[in-house]
Amino acid sequence: MGRRVWLHRALAIAAVPAAFLLGLEVVLRAVGYGRPANFLIPDAVPGCYRTNPEFVASFMPGSFDLRPLNQRLARRKPPGALRVVVLGESAVQGIPVPAFGFVAQLRAQLRARYPGRTIEVLNAGIVAIDSHVVYRIARELAGFSPDLFVVYMGNNEVVGPYGPGSAYLDRMPPLWLVRLSVAVKASRTGQLLAACLGRFHGGRANGPQWGGMAMFVDHGVRGDDPRLQTVYANFEANLRGILQAADGCGARTVLCTVVSNLKDCAPFLSLHRPGLAGPELASWQQAYQAGFIQWLIGAEPSARRNLQRAWELDPQYAATAFLLGRIDLDRGDVASARAEFLAAQHWDALRFRPDEPINAIIRRVAADAGPAVALLDLARALGSDRESTVAPAGRELLFEHVHFDWAGNVAVAAAMADSAQRLLGGGGAGLDASACAAAVGYCPYERRNLLEHIGTVVQHPPFTGQVTYPIDQARFAGALRAALAVAQSPAARDRAAEVLRAARAADPDDPDLPKLAEDVDDDRGDLAAALADARAAERLQPRNFALATDEAIKLSRLGRTRESQALLQATARGCSPRDRALMAPAFADLYARTGRFAEGRRYLAAECAELPAEASLRLVQARFEHLAGDDSESEKLYRSLLRSDPANVAALSGLVAELQAEGRTREADAAALGGFAGQPDNFDNDVHCAVLWAQRGDAPNEDRCLLAAERCGPMSSGMELTLARHLFAANQPADAVTHLGWARLIAGAEGDTAVEAQIDAAIARLR
Repeated sequence: MGRRVWLHRALAIAAVPAAFLLGLEVVLRAVGYGRPANFLIPDAVPGCYRTNPEFVASFMPGSFDLRPLNQRLARRKPPGALRVVVLGESAVQGIPVPAFGFVAQLRAQLRARYPGRTIEVLNAGIVAIDSHVVYRIARELAGFSPDLFVVYMGNNEVVGPYGPGSAYLDRMPPLWLVRLSVAVKASRTGQLLAACLGRFHGGRANGPQWGGMAMFVDHGVRGDDPRLQTVYANFEANLRGILQAADGCGARTVLCTVVSNLKDCAPFLSLHRPGLAGPELASWQQAYQAGFIQWLIGAEPSARRNLQRAWELDPQYAATAFLLGRIDLDRGDVASARAEFLAAQHWDALRFRPDEPINAIIRRVAADAGPAVALLDLARALGSDRESTVAPAGRELLFEHVHFDWAGNVAVAAAMADSAQRLLGGGGAGLDASACAAAVGYCPYERRNLLEHIGTVVQHPPFTGQVTYPIDQARFAGALRAALAVAQSPAARDRAAEVLRAARAADPDDPDLPKLAEDVDDDRGDLAAALADARAAERLQPRNFALATDEAIKLSRLGRTRESQALLQATARGCSPRDRALMAPAFADLYARTGRFAEGRRYLAAECAELPAEASLRLVQARFEHLAGDDSESEKLYRSLLRSDPANVAALSGLVAELQAEGRTREADAAALGGFAGQPDNFDNDVHCAVLWAQRGDAPNEDRCLLAAERCGPMSSGMELTLARHLFAANQPADAVTHLGWARLIAGAEGDTAVEAQIDAAIARLR
């Protein structure tokens, strides 16, 4: 009897707070407090849902402002439609340009193979998420009648939310706690609690900002870290949960292994094995440094001997394995090279690429599944697996570590379409590469677009720490120069417009094509056509601030300023503070075009007062004052920004450019030199400062700036030769030969055979 009493008391004690929390949740929802936490939320179009811009806030800080692609989906699937959901991370989203990624191409392939059906492909990829988030998305989207899931994930299991390499969590919670945490954050009660706690930390405006891959450089995870076993177990549990969700709604699934760049992506972070110290460390340093320099100057047999010695002393230093792989690949030993590249990937402590166990888990889960699941072994087919029989995956397929270039996207999309067709049955022939390019509007003109976007990634940490960074950057700069030359050709622009007109006529429901056409028509100077394109894009996508701002800018440039202002103001009223800050340049442009500078100043002052942490608003202020003719106020704002944030690249660039435009060359030079200390990773300023020191005959300071430039941007062979000459003169032969070697490789990338021959002759003399 006593036990029953205590049981009833315990239940009562638990029931009271549970009832209170349930009631609070109901009340908060009834009054409209908080944000929806679903991946899809109701759209303005009746019967349709749209991707939720704030979905990621349940997993990462809301201040990161990471969002799914802006898409719309009908709640009820149209009769006879084929509905496909593609799940994954940034590679699925289509970094650097989603319109040309493999998901966009998969849709084109399926439209060609099933010409009589409506094809709906929802791209559920989001930057920086991992399988914990994908699991949540899959369970929700199972309720939207998908016919097929395509799963391509595994790149972010260590660095994503709740992983041991996460840059924004202190510890790695167990799976049950991850799922409980997500459920709490998704509730309105959890959001209220988070908001209350956030007041003690400055609120969302002062929260951590998304810094891309650079955020993770201090969060290395070794290849033998015991926490990886939990990562693998969680990944497998989430993957099986995704397949259960698909099976529960009767959908088939294409389960893909993930591809990584083995051949041309050097490790991001190499760490020594524990215990390497004293004479043993000194021996390693001597062997590694000798091998590295010999690799640079083309003395590969001796380079291999020294690097092999270094690897024997420390079989965990990832860069050593990578260099051995490059040497063995050059001499035709593909099997050894592949094993060494995989070892380099395994010991790379910044784990932005999937380790071998990730793909092993994918294969095992697929093997355990029934006939509704097909394994698509892309890693093996495209050369990033130990059992691959093709060349190791490299820059022929991928831009950097895991994001596909055009050729890689073509190969992946075609393979996915083949697997989907085998699962779904029926259908006809697919598209070849050229037909697929025509379908998604891709042509040589668009190459610039891809490279400019990926350039914002590869010129920052952790890429700057790669052992091959100078030559990688030189190759990238050459490719970008060639792409820019094509894009600046009127004939190429006209051809791009023709390709897009044909693509839109064949596929009028593709929301990406009008936006691509808008950019091309803008470049061609056809503002009326660009405005029509912007409005077409708005009709095909859920309305958001970016689409409305694009339209407003076109209206303003066409002289339709009242319409532009009305649209901007109506859009801003429904925007988050962050989105309003992103709209500020459009408002400033409008006020400047109409000569309403006093009104513009009041608007910007009010926005800055409301969002004091948004440095971008103060930059807009500075540029606006320049347009208003008040250069002294503009200069004052730039200098104020630099005092509060010496690393603000845009503020330094703006200040130097303004001083130069005013003819104040000496002050501009002083600003550039003074900004160097706070911005050693500002490549343009580094080179500018190097030139200034060279003009003054100050070789040590010139070298200091050139060495900084080498770590953050594309060096020329001439810059490297300058460093080599100065270091020889300073009696630093090892460092001098290193830069001579870089000059040799870069000259080859530049196609300057004469300089390359001269450097080879100099190296031969040194030997």
